[in-house]
Amino acid sequence: PLRVRERTLADGSTGWSVDGSPTDAVSLAFLGYFEITFDLVASGINYGANLGDDVTYSGTVSAAMEAVINECPAFAISQEYYEHPDFLLASRMAHLTATNILEHGLAPGELLNINVPAVAPDDCQGIEVTRMGKRIYQDELIERLDPRGIPYYWIGGPPPSGVAEDGTDFAAVVNKRIAITPIHLDLTARRLLSRLQTWDWELPPEVTPAAAHADTAVDAAADEVVTAQADPTAERR
Repeated sequence: PLRVRERTLADGSTGWSVDGSPTDAVSLAFLGYFEITFDLVASGINYGANLGDDVTYSGTVSAAMEAVINECPAFAISQEYYEHPDFLLASRMAHLTATNILEHGLAPGELLNINVPAVAPDDCQGIEVTRMGKRIYQDELIERLDPRGIPYYWIGGPPPSGVAEDGTDFAAVVNKRIAITPIHLDLTARRLLSRLQTWDWELPPEVTPAAAHADTAVDAAADEVVTAQADPTAERR
């Protein structure tokens, strides 16, 4: 079950908390909890970047995707980790992004993924429109034993890194720029699509258990014939 609680935020405004995932919160809204329609969904500000391949794991990005599935424009915004975040730069970027989307619009199936570097507003080196980069995960499987000697596991390891290739979200954030990455829900691999059409996709004939048993018997008989032909002394023995 999902439980919703009304909250008073620090600035005195009213908000609602949901004890499910970010996607659950968006689903609940679009399924009629508030009995209103929405012009835009802003997912975040997440504490921790969602760069490159992270979008396939990210609850923040998934919540924005849920809005797009419901035909509502959306963006996800994440703040890179640093020791004393104040989210001021990220909040300013969220406001700017919302303003631009409401003014210019997004096509169906599209959303924006925003990543803000771990810098103070005065140290930010600008804003860059980027493509997704390549995340390098360094996960490790860590085995432990409980008091009964039964193994259990943690997934640990050092924090992930990324390839800071020019034009990617990784490179932008490394260079203290805010990364704006357009993504879409259609994950079709276009080049592979045409290549797959050249493969043989004809299903083999259906094999029933009885037919399979008969084939096995025939194969066994054939093996016996071959053995007999190969050994001319078989009859004399």
